[in-house]
Amino acid sequence: MDTELESFLNSLGEAERAGGRVLHELTDQAQSLELRELLKKVGHDEGYYAGELAAHVRRLGGAPSTKTGDFVEKVRAVDNLKGKLELLNRGQRWVVRKIGEQIGTIADARLRAFLRVMADGHDINIGALDKALAEGAEKL
Repeated sequence: MDTELESFLNSLGEAERAGGRVLHELTDQAQSLELRELLKKVGHDEGYYAGELAAHVRRLGGAPSTKTGDFVEKVRAVDNLKGKLELLNRGQRWVVRKIGEQIGTIADARLRAFLRVMADGHDINIGALDKALAEGAEKL
């Protein structure tokens, strides 16, 4: 496996694990049942994406990382739920941007297809969180 591709996929996997951990913590802080359900769904997606990224790394002959990105600590440092959710969405946008920057260089069709689905899933989750934020902090 190309070391640059392996590094890229592992960095995404580490970010997804961090996102999953953050979402687990934020779910406990959410006041509304709707937001809790949304955060559980987004967290589930993060876990799924992390697992699939690791599977693709293995399939292509690489070694998947088991690390969790430092994003967890960045979100924990924010002192209110609204700010944490805004930072979470910035992190989601980072993932989409990184996929967009690299997808044209990826020769493996299965991996390319997965990354497109992953980016689309992040876009959907970003939109749902943006909507929840727009509805107001009192509903969070």
